[in-house]
Amino acid sequence: MRQRVDDWFEESVESFPDAVAIHDALRDITYAELLTAALRVRDLIVDRGVEPGGLIALRMRRGWQMYAAMLGIWKSGCGYVPIDPSYPSERQDYMAEDSGARLVVEAAAGDGFTVSEFRQVGSQPGKPHGLPDDPAYVIYTSGSTGRPKGVVLSHTAVTAFLAGFIERFSFGADETWAQFTSPCFDVSVAESWTPLLTGARLLVVSDEATVDPRRLARILSEGRATVVSHVPTVFRYLLNAAEKDGRTFPDVTHVLLAGEPVDRGAVARWISLGLSPKAEFYNLYGPTEATVYATCRHLTPETLIPGGPPGTPIGTVMPHLNVELLRDGQPIGPGEVGEIHLSGALATGYLGQPTQTARAFAPSTDGTIHYATGDLATADGDGLNFLARNDGQIKLRGIRIELGEIEARLTACRGVEAAVALLVPSRQGEPLIAACYVPATMCPAPTAANLRTELADFLPPHMIPAKIVEVSRMPLTLSGKVDRKGLEKLLTDHRRGAVVVPTEGIA
Repeated sequence: MRQRVDDWFEESVESFPDAVAIHDALRDITYAELLTAALRVRDLIVDRGVEPGGLIALRMRRGWQMYAAMLGIWKSGCGYVPIDPSYPSERQDYMAEDSGARLVVEAAAGDGFTVSEFRQVGSQPGKPHGLPDDPAYVIYTSGSTGRPKGVVLSHTAVTAFLAGFIERFSFGADETWAQFTSPCFDVSVAESWTPLLTGARLLVVSDEATVDPRRLARILSEGRATVVSHVPTVFRYLLNAAEKDGRTFPDVTHVLLAGEPVDRGAVARWISLGLSPKAEFYNLYGPTEATVYATCRHLTPETLIPGGPPGTPIGTVMPHLNVELLRDGQPIGPGEVGEIHLSGALATGYLGQPTQTARAFAPSTDGTIHYATGDLATADGDGLNFLARNDGQIKLRGIRIELGEIEARLTACRGVEAAVALLVPSRQGEPLIAACYVPATMCPAPTAANLRTELADFLPPHMIPAKIVEVSRMPLTLSGKVDRKGLEKLLTDHRRGAVVVPTEGIA
């Protein structure tokens, strides 16, 4: 089996040197041109005296230069750490310092690149704990401790995933992939490298189009995309925009949905409108630790009929992994609820977090490493059905968020004694993050605007609560725990002003 993604890409260059590899708003770039640009980045890194096997930050907007930079970092023997330029500077600095990435690759004017020292203080020299010999990337996910944690992926795991993914769907050189997801999230690995390893064309969706459904619909239609990949919320917005503008997508053959419970009604409506007559629909599931996608379910008309098994159908395991449903370490019986455990081509662990790695990636009795996902599911003849989390983690528009990180940051704000974050429906029925806080007794109560400003110093925009409500006290259950169900009702119904919580809790 191939061992490195960049070596595999060179096979594509040999087979398709003059084919268009990437189309973005600026230009088309061929496979040969993309490799030439990547080698320029490699040389800039090597000239800095960087030793192979470390990590280098990648900070740039989406475009052909970003993929050249990824390849160049790999060609230097290092892995990349994607850092979104829109993140607060404190979060950017933390990710660079935590990863030990002293250098950052950025786009320069024209077709250029810069490799420079990252602004940071106190980086520890040497290789971070938990980094493999062949690092591909480290993606930072939300952490319950109040700090994001880096999930480490090796080339060995990534090539195993991509080989199985390509084989399962029979992807080839005749595809045009719409690359929608930020490189800070692992779905981008499937969207970016599947086309570039098969001689296909990658259609870059600009940052602006990701938040403008009508613009997105135009790019997909005019770019003749054959493969689109979205979280169900974005897919629903795209459906509404296409219906409003009368757009269709006749070239689309694969619609890949992931990151949230699938909206069966939206898929059924898309099909009934005939927007993509040739399209097959798939629901995919997988945490970052599982090397992108762990399971897949083909969404047939029968799957979309209401009243089926409870939960979201996520199907059968991908070729690079094995899956088990366990409860208290033991296999469950038919129809019972268990936690999804994965083994195979997994992440190496959490960068510099040996205790947390050992807790999540534990050896079984035969020595196989199992990753305990924290996701609950049942199984039937068609595979797994995802039910819920067993902790405080949520997914919002496909982005994994630890509510504990928001709570830790909110509690650290001036004038806050305690805080709780929850996922609640908006007035339109869309999920949003809301929070309530108890003001400290010796300080003036901060306003919601003050708290958002302070949170924005570290949290990215998608993690800042859309609603922040002051409460007089945290309601408790009879067992003495925070009454989260009661707070969900309070935050859902809340309209304005501080809330006085009675001693007996929330009715």
